[in-house]
Amino acid sequence: MRVLLCFFCFVWPGLLLAQQPAVVSSASNWLTLRVGATDTVATVAVLAKTKPAPRKPKPEVVAATPAPASSSAVVVSPPSAKVTAKVPAKPAVRSFLEPFADNTNGWLIGKRNGFELEIAKDSYYIRREADAPVRPGRSYIKLPDGLNLNKADTFTVSVEMSFPAGVEADGGLLVGVKDTSNYCQFRLLGTSKVVLYTRVNGQAQASYMSGKPTAAKVAISPTRNTLTIRRTGSQLHFYVNGNEVEDSPHPFKPFKGNGVGFITFAEAAKFQYLTVQVGK
Repeated sequence: MRVLLCFFCFVWPGLLLAQQPAVVSSASNWLTLRVGATDTVATVAVLAKTKPAPRKPKPEVVAATPAPASSSAVVVSPPSAKVTAKVPAKPAVRSFLEPFADNTNGWLIGKRNGFELEIAKDSYYIRREADAPVRPGRSYIKLPDGLNLNKADTFTVSVEMSFPAGVEADGGLLVGVKDTSNYCQFRLLGTSKVVLYTRVNGQAQASYMSGKPTAAKVAISPTRNTLTIRRTGSQLHFYVNGNEVEDSPHPFKPFKGNGVGFITFAEAAKFQYLTVQVGK
């Protein structure tokens, strides 16, 4: 019996290995492993250890939660910010100055409709070309949104306008410009008359600044003058060299646009120091 027992102990395991039995390993997610006759227990043991590492516990909630804000975080919102927000801001006096040092604001330049337009020597020139048909030379720009003439209870627009010696004054200032069919015009005509004109959709307003030349009854220089248009509440005033002309004021009616510019029928005109101020 003892001999027979020894036989089973040594021979029977070899026979089992030769048959390549299937081994199910719970350590490798229940995958079937094949163990061959040349494999050893050590090899099987290594295969058993190729299982994925046990899942690590999730970090504690305390670690995942953002740390409480430190006292230094208060610096992000200065204490004075809340105080400033509670104090009503006073209406700002906003202004615009065009020195014509360059063409940052996008004025028309070059030859346009029989006129030559140029920025030079801190000035804006409008010159009629030889043999050009008689028509007005015009140019304008749109004001920044913060300087809305329609929304301001008070505004002032002013420019210095010059003509060459021997050329009769005929030109002026445009405000509330939307396009060449919609604007308000303040124009000098010679040394004694002015033209106040509101153009809407290409049409003159018969009962409101119709464009009829009227006596200025203020001193007008033949070469250089300052033109000013000022709104104060419901009135629109017009000045030459600081003196209000006879045909002024007029009731203020909302403009179609928010541009400012110039107009001239003369052979040549120069414009300098265009200023716009909104507010008192």
